[in-house]
Amino acid sequence: MRPLLDASALLNIVKRAELDKLRDVATLDLVLYEALNAIWKEHVLLERMDWNTAYEFSKLVSEVFNVIEKHGIEGLELDILQQAVEHGITIYDASYLTIAVKKNFILVTDDERLSEKIKNKIMVKNSRSI
Repeated sequence: MRPLLDASALLNIVKRAELDKLRDVATLDLVLYEALNAIWKEHVLLERMDWNTAYEFSKLVSEVFNVIEKHGIEGLELDILQQAVEHGITIYDASYLTIAVKKNFILVTDDERLSEKIKNKIMVKNSRSI
């Protein structure tokens, strides 16, 4: 089974410069929105990242996004809604879960809350363990 990375895992892998972990992985097309939002949050709201770092990090994430295999959710909207309601998770998280189940991926997330909620549904790992 191949890894499907959510935004938290992708960002942490890139932050740690573990780009070798990005071989033969997949993600969702929405990961870029989530990743950029997280970078914005670290820069603007949390003030943990200066502008130059945020800019360069965004460029690197964009480059990774351009070469990684991406999946969309079109046609799976009702399945995603059902997973979100059933597990008490966001539509974004349910999108990763649904694609992972449908396409037989291991979901890789660094979101411990999400991992705990879905661990009985699918194999879940964190970005350090792949």
